[in-house]
Amino acid sequence: MKSKSEIKAGIMLSYALMLFNVIYGLISTPFILSYVGESSYGVYKTVVSISSSMAIMDFGLGTTLTRYMAKYNAENNLKKANNFAGMVFGQYAVLACLVALVGTVLFFSLNKIYGATFSETQLILARKLLVFLVLSVILRMLENLLIGIASGFEKFTVANGVRFSTVFTKFLLILVFLPITEDTVTIVILDNVVALLAIAFLGFYITKTIGIKPKFRSWDLSVFKESFLYTVLMFIQSITVQFNGNVDNVLIGAQIGVESVTVYSMSLLVFTMYEGLSSSISNIMLPNMAKRVAAGQTSEQLQSGVEKAGKFQFMLLAAAIGGFVVLGKDFFWLWLGDGFENCYYLTLILIIPITFPMIQNVSLSILRAQNKMTYRTITLGVSCLINVVITYFGIKLYGVWGAAVGTAASTISNLVFMNIYYHKKLNFKIFRMFYRIMYKVLPCAVISILITYAVHCFINSSWIAFMINIVVFVGVYGIALMIWALNADEKRFIFGHFLNRR
Repeated sequence: MKSKSEIKAGIMLSYALMLFNVIYGLISTPFILSYVGESSYGVYKTVVSISSSMAIMDFGLGTTLTRYMAKYNAENNLKKANNFAGMVFGQYAVLACLVALVGTVLFFSLNKIYGATFSETQLILARKLLVFLVLSVILRMLENLLIGIASGFEKFTVANGVRFSTVFTKFLLILVFLPITEDTVTIVILDNVVALLAIAFLGFYITKTIGIKPKFRSWDLSVFKESFLYTVLMFIQSITVQFNGNVDNVLIGAQIGVESVTVYSMSLLVFTMYEGLSSSISNIMLPNMAKRVAAGQTSEQLQSGVEKAGKFQFMLLAAAIGGFVVLGKDFFWLWLGDGFENCYYLTLILIIPITFPMIQNVSLSILRAQNKMTYRTITLGVSCLINVVITYFGIKLYGVWGAAVGTAASTISNLVFMNIYYHKKLNFKIFRMFYRIMYKVLPCAVISILITYAVHCFINSSWIAFMINIVVFVGVYGIALMIWALNADEKRFIFGHFLNRR
């Protein structure tokens, strides 16, 4: 039975991981740049984008393992759990060979892909990086399988603890070894070393503590068929998500050059951090929405649940985007120095459209509960195609701006497709949904932006000034929310823990 302490510890580690990933990105990026230079960093980010796209070849096996390990755990059937794990690890072995084959083809194709924009030195570096990054993909696939087993047996502390430890350890090792080597290959080698340590620990923990020892006794065709559709849908969605996240850097590197990849990567980094803000809240709300569906609630009741969750998500996102609007230019200048002025506008193009689907992403839990994920998969594929087409031709005409517009257009198209579906199939009133989510929170963000901008006119151009402006924004925003946006129930939800202790 799932213990409350295990759940709380897992949630706390999840938040800690999200926070540390932000800190890691903010600190490590200028640190790495200072030692390897923009050219090598651009090559590194280009090859990372290629290898990250290869990670989709795990077919979502880690997620599948989690689902079925949880099922067999509930049934207390360790024999079936071991057999299913054996089936999945057999599939992993085949996929690992496939990754290695694709990596080999890419290794010999780098000159054709990037020969026009990379120098010979840059191509040599790209080949070295690709070898170690392909190995990294294979190791991370195995690590995800082991984490999937731990999560399936409700060992959330271990699963999230390993994720946190790997990021933290890699960060420390980079701080120690990169100043010595001044080579991006060092970063990838360290990543592989940390992955091997994580795999060793997880393997020992799973076999000794949980008692899972993958043993392939028989190919359970009925279970395979049952899990196949789920796996395929997750795989297709992984393709589109990974492709959308990496296609910009790949095409920019091929058509413009590594320096532009470096600049654009900074905007993508902030964009990725922004995306992560909403998921932490939606993950907490998802079980509640699943219960609502199971209880047979009406469309009106389900929409009310989406609106309540969406309001809390928008409160967090509005704070982030509002602060970035007024302080984003200072942030990039203080963080990276001169040469990254365009990052501010590129980031705005990326984060403004994604805000709208993020504040209603709890709706996806309803689709999962009702087994209606096929349409979602199709819309992601169409949006991905839109992104590729616009980005490819946009880069030719407008450089990195075309890539940003392509990603934004992809986001908007998926938003439109999904909301048509929500309206037709779930009977959601879309405009009312966004109005109820935003109408009280948005004025609070606007007021905070205006007041912070006034202060910024007099206090700027240093990290101390930047922090003062953040304090002003957060203070004004928090007061405005308390006075205008939050009702009594919402205040109790946020501060109930502290009120109960009094």
